[in-house]
Amino acid sequence: MPQDAFAIISAAASIDPEMSRLLTFLLYTGCRIGEALALKWERVSLDDRLAYIETSKNDDPRTVKLRPEICHLLEPHRKAAGKVFRFHQGGHRNFIFLNAKVTACGLPAIKRPKPGERMQISPYRYSWVTFHTFCHTWATWMRRYGGADVHGLVATGRWRDPRSAARYTHTAAHEEWDRTDLLPAAGKSVDSTSKKRKRKANQ
Repeated sequence: MPQDAFAIISAAASIDPEMSRLLTFLLYTGCRIGEALALKWERVSLDDRLAYIETSKNDDPRTVKLRPEICHLLEPHRKAAGKVFRFHQGGHRNFIFLNAKVTACGLPAIKRPKPGERMQISPYRYSWVTFHTFCHTWATWMRRYGGADVHGLVATGRWRDPRSAARYTHTAAHEEWDRTDLLPAAGKSVDSTSKKRKRKANQ
């Protein structure tokens, strides 16, 4: 949900602002973590609000549009060349992300264990969230709030196969579930329109 994503991003900003920028980028572009970490400034145009993703899981390069807030976050760190995000795959990046999730739950930050020590982590609400959750959230929001259908999601270039994008059709199910508010309730009379609907359904 939006409040969950924003809570983690806000917590990340207080720990490492670059982690907050990275999560925001994933959330609003649908990029995978590997695609984001491979992105170079030579392939970004903040003025045009575009970023060119050269390598992807399906081997199809694509262009993503950057929301104004992403451009605003990246602008102070713009360079002529080099990586947009400094992080590498590994423990340091993951530990920052872990503490962003933990502190977003209102829990104290976890101290990094010394070599040979085992990290002790109590159960917490956002334990299931991964970097990949943010790009899935983008697809969910594109479907639920942006109104994109399966063909629209595929047209972004994020997927090659419509069947992969089709998994997000469930995110709009709330529109059908709103019909439950029209069902009869105990102690209330059923109007004639509802009776007609019922008779027609039984025919």
